[in-house]
Amino acid sequence: MSAAKELRKAGVSRVLEPTEVGFAEAVAGFDLGVACQPGAVVDAQSSAEVASTVAVTAERGEPLAVIGAGHGRLTPHIGGAAITLRSLNHVEVDVPGRLARIGAGCTWNPVLAATTPHGLAPACGSAPGVGVVGYLLGGGIGPLASAVGFSSETVRSFEVVTPADGTVTVSQHSHPDLFWALRGGKGGFGVVTAVTIELLQLTTVYGGGLYFDGADVAAVLEAYAEWAPALPEAATASIALLRLPAADALPESIRGKHVAHVRFATLDHPDAGGTQLARIRSAAKPLLDTVDVLPYDRLGAIHGDPTTPMSVANGTASLAALDQAAVAAVLAAADLGNDRPLSSVEIRTLGPATWREPEPADAVGGRGTPHLLNVYAAPVPSLSDEARLAAARAVIDAMRLWQAPVSLVNFVGRANAADAIAGSWTAEQNARLDEIRGRHDPGGQFPFAGHGG
Repeated sequence: MSAAKELRKAGVSRVLEPTEVGFAEAVAGFDLGVACQPGAVVDAQSSAEVASTVAVTAERGEPLAVIGAGHGRLTPHIGGAAITLRSLNHVEVDVPGRLARIGAGCTWNPVLAATTPHGLAPACGSAPGVGVVGYLLGGGIGPLASAVGFSSETVRSFEVVTPADGTVTVSQHSHPDLFWALRGGKGGFGVVTAVTIELLQLTTVYGGGLYFDGADVAAVLEAYAEWAPALPEAATASIALLRLPAADALPESIRGKHVAHVRFATLDHPDAGGTQLARIRSAAKPLLDTVDVLPYDRLGAIHGDPTTPMSVANGTASLAALDQAAVAAVLAAADLGNDRPLSSVEIRTLGPATWREPEPADAVGGRGTPHLLNVYAAPVPSLSDEARLAAARAVIDAMRLWQAPVSLVNFVGRANAADAIAGSWTAEQNARLDEIRGRHDPGGQFPFAGHGG
């Protein structure tokens, strides 16, 4: 009997095969460059259907791929069974308790819509269209990271189905080993169906972007390298060297230009924020300055990350330093004066809250990283996928002298080496994660790239 027939027999209500209507939408993801073509996909309507799917595929001895929002796919999934959680898209807000219970099918957008009317806010990422659970499983670094730490630190419990345990609620006091692993250990444990997070009491932030002309990029990046690490804990900054398209959706002042985009957010009063920005504003005259008091639900406007699905070619590296030599290497590798495959060379500067070990401890790798390098190549039809990946790798390789030993798993891309996932944790963390995966998924039903690393 086929997997689809067995799943339907077990009471799973929505099982789709490749020829059926809705299949393409069920397996679609943000990254169009990574194929997802399972033999059957379950569009789970409840946690009970997730449990049935896990049980049936375990009995058949088949691996089960979990489909989230699709931003984090690194390798193709061809054949076998998959499960999409997008129908588990509920958000329940406990206003007095400052908690939100979020279904695994949610991106941050509906969470923002449900929480901000109450003066509450999730510690979300720079792109609110990213899936909540996948983001939190990898730790999560948002526009306020220096002040609030890794977003996974706000998790109070997970609802998860594992092959060994069935359906369980995991917290500091229930399955504490799994709670440690799920906050930062990314995958290979089972299927998370919902998460409960603590919310911040925030309605606005002072933040936005400063866009500088390509001719001023060297001066701005040199100033940034001194300015960003010296910011107070309340403030978080990053910079991206961008080749912007000549798109009507962009402001005329930056349309089609090569720019340096400094992103900034602070929890301090706007007057203090203005003072904090003075040094970088004086580095050169901005083409565009969007920094202002922002409603929290517009946090995504600070980075302005793409929202349209595309073929993604990217890679990452943690940087132990951003000294003058490193700045020169970034400028040479990014080479903004020429039209090359690269679309963005980004440096995120991490601050005090991301360096402190939380209580209880978690599995986040790369804690203590001073800077994070992220490189993206534009999805230009005339460029081959390999040419784009090679361009991204060239920047990463150029920064090898300054790289820290542990990367941040959420930013690992196809341009990274095959061992980059395992390299997102120390040897000790990997050993503990592998032991926990072995206990909760003894048959290896949820293969993970870092397993055994």
